Amino acid sequence: MIVLTSKQMRGVEKIAIEKIGIPSIGLMENAGRETALEVKKILEEENLNSVIVISGKGNNGGDGYVVARNLHNWGVDVKVFLTTSLGAISGDAKVNLDAILNMGIYVAEITQREHLKFLEKTIKDSDVIVDAIYGIGLKGEISGITKEIIEMINQANKIVVSVDIPSGLNADTGKVEGCAVRATKTVTMQFLKPGLLVYPGADYAGEVRVAEIGIPYRLAAEVGYNYNLVTSEDVKLPKRHGNTHKGDYGKALIIAGSKNMTGAAYLCAKSAIKAGCGLVKLAVPQSVQSVIQGGLYEVITYGLEEQNGILSHNALSSVLELIEESDVIAIGPGLTHDRDISQLVYDIVKNTDKPVVLDADALNALVGRLEVIQGKKIILTPHYGEMSRLTGLEIDEIKNNLFEVAKTFIDRYKVTLVLKGAKTVIATKEGSIYINSTGNPGMATAGSGDVLTGMITAFLAQGFSEEKAAIYGVFYHGKAGDIAKEYVGEYGMTAMDILENIPEALKCGL
Repeated sequence: MIVLTSKQMRGVEKIAIEKIGIPSIGLMENAGRETALEVKKILEEENLNSVIVISGKGNNGGDGYVVARNLHNWGVDVKVFLTTSLGAISGDAKVNLDAILNMGIYVAEITQREHLKFLEKTIKDSDVIVDAIYGIGLKGEISGITKEIIEMINQANKIVVSVDIPSGLNADTGKVEGCAVRATKTVTMQFLKPGLLVYPGADYAGEVRVAEIGIPYRLAAEVGYNYNLVTSEDVKLPKRHGNTHKGDYGKALIIAGSKNMTGAAYLCAKSAIKAGCGLVKLAVPQSVQSVIQGGLYEVITYGLEEQNGILSHNALSSVLELIEESDVIAIGPGLTHDRDISQLVYDIVKNTDKPVVLDADALNALVGRLEVIQGKKIILTPHYGEMSRLTGLEIDEIKNNLFEVAKTFIDRYKVTLVLKGAKTVIATKEGSIYINSTGNPGMATAGSGDVLTGMITAFLAQGFSEEKAAIYGVFYHGKAGDIAKEYVGEYGMTAMDILENIPEALKCGL
């Protein structure tokens, strides 16, 4: 599903108005009416009848006036409050403001602190608040009386519907600019915005509905979009033909495990089989081979040279021989981190041109020498902590600038990045950004990442490109977690629950 930044959305609107000839006031009319319909639906469902619209200076405020006019015409008790003076309104917004004034709809300015008590009382006496203060063009942090109004909205414990984006939210990053409206529902216009899809923005947006306002979808291609929300329509699985064998679905080599982390190797290998890989080989330290093999009937295991239960650099030649017989490689789950492992991982990556998935300790092993991955067929799967070590950035800096951090990284290294989090982001070497739509908090559990690595590896082995393997792996990993949630809930979910539901999740893509 197409996602547009604020700049791209303004570009689309400009083409629609100037080249196609769609009147700008018509777009405002459509946006306001679509929002009004959502408010009307809420009022009818909840048996409510009073609404206040709080509007700002710009076109978002103009949308709010259209909301008020439509609700008034439908018999709703509606009042409008402006966070600016009436004289400051211009353009299409003024046309719609004049219309509601001429209709006798109550309109008041809230421009001084002494006005706040009356607003507070009106909010208390109303059922629904429509937030039309700021749109996607917000620049800088909110302060002053507008900040107090937003805090008042959030403290009112009312149903709140935001027009296009909750006021105070950065449309491109999801960052809260000083303060932001916590919406029950957000009606965003024509295309999703990145800031609605990642945290903290997703928490503030509530339920998001995309409203069509008359802009042709093809205009997104004209401005050049690179953000996408991954939905079920984007990850349809190819049909398997009858005359095939295991070799047609790929041979994967997984290098994982150590004496204290056999489970990581197990989960990764088992999930690769569950996700459809034809043949999985698992290379582990020699002393743990028998432990792991006992529970992996479908996987071929290899015990390699080790030192105190950890793979040794002396195993390099054996690993390279196994790589020659494999289509793809995954490295990392449960390896642990020491100097020998670091050199082993570095030399494996340096000496192969086959597709590689790097996770967990394999990522830590490459800190400070990432040049070895440059331009290779590599998928990295860091969580925020690992990304912090790879880039030298603070975790909060990464969280607040997910897209920019991801884009900067792939621009430099030309690989595929899976940045794991509550909303996992996939950045491709071509510069596209994909935001996953599946998953739940129950998946924040030990071993969940190992399952994901196995799934991505499986799709890569089956002939998917690095981009598609990452997208499909992340989506179906989240889907398996969502199915597991139905049976065990979020609190008790384990990585094994996710793993066991992979086949059920994949059935959704057929």
